[in-house]
Amino acid sequence: MSDLMPERITAVLTSAQVETLQLQRRQVQEELPDLALRNQMRKEASDEPTFSGELRRAIHANKIPFADIAALAAMTPLMLDEFLTGERTLRSDVIDRLAKSLSLQLVANRSR
Repeated sequence: MSDLMPERITAVLTSAQVETLQLQRRQVQEELPDLALRNQMRKEASDEPTFSGELRRAIHANKIPFADIAALAAMTPLMLDEFLTGERTLRSDVIDRLAKSLSLQLVANRSR
């Protein structure tokens, strides 16, 4: 492990920069509760013991950016996000395209 510490760079901000920084901090503070809620919804939907839950887990485990997955599946990033949070169900043709974009295969569990 290195003993090097990151160098702190300091500068005096202009009044316009301070105002912009304060505005951005307020925006983050306002958006944070909704982001936390959507993250919780995403986790709950992903934890479902269903086919959709399994598909969501595969999407989360994939290294492809969400916007690229959506484009490959011919859907909007908003549609994908709503599916991941459990707010939207998907038609079978969209599920097929989504699975194909992730190179997934459905394998039957014949042990039942």
